[in-house]
Amino acid sequence: MKSQLRSSGSNSSKTSNLTKILTFALTFSLLLPGLALGNDVVAEIENTGNALVFYPTVEYDRLVLAVTGPCNFEYREVFDRGTPYFKLDETTIDGMYRYSLVAIPKINPEIIGVLKDARQAGDNSEVNQLCRDGKMPGDPATQSHGFRVDRAKIIFDLNSSEGRLGELDDTDYFDGSAAFYGGETYGDEEYGSSKAPLGIPTKDFVINDDLIVDGSACIGFDCVNGESFSFDTIRLKENNLRIKFDDTSVAASFPRTDWQLTANASANGGASKFSIDDISGNRTPFTVEANARSHSLYVDDGGRIGNRTSTPSTEIHTIDGDTPTLRLQQDGSSGFAPQTWDVAGNETNFFIRDVTNGSTLPFRIRPGAPTSSIFVDVSGDVGLGTASPDGALDITSGNAQLILDIGANSANVVELKSSTDGENIWTLFETGGGGAQFGLYDSAEGERFRITTTGSPNWMSGNVGLGCNNATADLTVNSSTNASATACGTGTESTMNAGDTAFVVTSSRTYKENLQPVVVDNVLSKIEEIGVYNYDFINGPKDRVGLMAEDFHQIFGRGPDNRLSGQEVQMALWLAVKELTGQNRQLIERLTEVESQLQAGATE
Repeated sequence: MKSQLRSSGSNSSKTSNLTKILTFALTFSLLLPGLALGNDVVAEIENTGNALVFYPTVEYDRLVLAVTGPCNFEYREVFDRGTPYFKLDETTIDGMYRYSLVAIPKINPEIIGVLKDARQAGDNSEVNQLCRDGKMPGDPATQSHGFRVDRAKIIFDLNSSEGRLGELDDTDYFDGSAAFYGGETYGDEEYGSSKAPLGIPTKDFVINDDLIVDGSACIGFDCVNGESFSFDTIRLKENNLRIKFDDTSVAASFPRTDWQLTANASANGGASKFSIDDISGNRTPFTVEANARSHSLYVDDGGRIGNRTSTPSTEIHTIDGDTPTLRLQQDGSSGFAPQTWDVAGNETNFFIRDVTNGSTLPFRIRPGAPTSSIFVDVSGDVGLGTASPDGALDITSGNAQLILDIGANSANVVELKSSTDGENIWTLFETGGGGAQFGLYDSAEGERFRITTTGSPNWMSGNVGLGCNNATADLTVNSSTNASATACGTGTESTMNAGDTAFVVTSSRTYKENLQPVVVDNVLSKIEEIGVYNYDFINGPKDRVGLMAEDFHQIFGRGPDNRLSGQEVQMALWLAVKELTGQNRQLIERLTEVESQLQAGATE
């Protein structure tokens, strides 16, 4: 400990009891703010050399111990029982560290239940009412301090502090000569001795007028005659530096909080820092540690805040060489469950990290993602690749596709639920194992549709319609054995009932209108013009025989030019049969006429 005052070397006089009492009081008053300010007394601390052990002195539900240090070192642990401690390991290199011990108070379970329900309902009205009623938990008690690690040993001792005064013994006196105090001497008249006790101010200077100093001023025990001020206007110079703002207001309606500017902790191994202390509230709302990066906090003339930059270009601008991160930590002190999120970004992705649950990354965006990759409209519609979604989910891209990759042996891929009872209406599932299987499941009726490559056959059950638009269905399937026909709207063209071996075409006049006879001349010659080919499908079945849609469309002018309708071909063949039937009838009539003529000639 540094001694700030000189000793006369005299052994002839003893320090009076009054001197000792005043010296202790002054020393204690100087040391205590440096040790306790900005901290609640949460725990007593034992330094074992390689560990700090915390013995709680308050009631708590949980204790949260956090330690930060050089090279982004971070230790965080939650203790709901036992004795919290921090122990050095291979990751704790030499340097300055800081601990924070937070005592999360016990909270009424009923309050916790109200908070939980309010959070799930998204309604904070009850929470606000609890706050107005003064029933919300207060701020948690927090104890924090700095310490040093030097050659794998913790340097930290709150009981060994650097006070303003040296330790006194029987010889700690200064003489009262004029040479020592600029011509002033002090004798028996004030202290009962020609010696003044060490550390006790000899006289105060009281100036009953404004003070103007034409030059610089130095305050502190280490100021010397001939001090070189350079550009300093006011200098504080000693081993414990404080500037205190002591507001003496007495009326309750006037603000009267006392504040203090503090440079460096007083404890052995404490932090080198500058802080603003709320003396009245025993808090330290602002601290800057030594060696903090330049422009760690910078506010420009536009109100923009820079973190590690003096040229912020947005309202909050953060710079770091490796993954700048914003941490959002709910510590549980207000009754809500603890939860910590990180929002960060680097050259590989922008992401949100769920720190509490294994540091998973539930949300990530890669650099270069196109505009409106994810877009939520005012209506709640979500667009993927579009800023104007046309439905609850609109996927728009150059190669629109939806991929559901749920891994092997998963149960439900997509579930459609009822908003009234929460039951599944339809489930798109993959049963897993033994090849690809795909199906639709109705929670009320069971499985209704399945396609599989192995095992059980492909099948459909229930009422299935293809091309149904409430007027006409190209195909309906009914599994009921009691149904003789199934109609989608009023005009089903083909049906297959249970037990049927082929599709049945619905052709009743009761389902049709605007009937017009079809007249096609020379059907046979037209059919004769249509070629029949052997062919292979590109990327498909080989060695097939059939017609070409383009040929049929060119000859008959029916159907699209690139697709061939079986019904169109069927009707062409039917018309050909009619034409053959007509020709056959004409031939028979001609033959009958010739036969009659031959018989008449033979008779003559």
